[in-house]
Amino acid sequence: MSDDQVPAGATRIGGFDSGGRWFVLGLFGIGGAALGFIFPFLTRWAAELPWMPFQGPLRLLGSFDHGWLTWGRPLIGLLLGMVLASFVIHSSAVLTMTDEQIEVRSAETVTLIRRDQVDGVRRVGGKLVIVNATGRELLNAEVEGTKDEQRDAFVKHGYPWESGA
Repeated sequence: MSDDQVPAGATRIGGFDSGGRWFVLGLFGIGGAALGFIFPFLTRWAAELPWMPFQGPLRLLGSFDHGWLTWGRPLIGLLLGMVLASFVIHSSAVLTMTDEQIEVRSAETVTLIRRDQVDGVRRVGGKLVIVNATGRELLNAEVEGTKDEQRDAFVKHGYPWESGA
């Protein structure tokens, strides 16, 4: 089953769809390439600031101007940006919920939360928090999606959504 498929009757929230994955890869890749391009200018500028520590190593890093580094730094930045984007995509929490349980996937971890364990679901800041009857947090994670999308998904499956932040 691909990441975009959801079992019948289940609701998926969080994670990135195919377009979102490409957007994040592109954004981080372009950002990394841009940083690779301006890196020598930034290091030389930072080395001139009197309060900046490690001025010697900064001058050294800014002095690397071999021909291959003109295109090599942006390429290295692009690759590092895409590696970081892959980490962000892979580690973002994905919830697949049914009336009986919530499956939480994040990186290589899969956690199952049974419906009878859940006594409250709410957003606190940008995080989704699921608690049991004693107030113990069963989940406290950033989950992609709006508060309304998350609330609708939990209410649809009969989970107790608490209004709040």
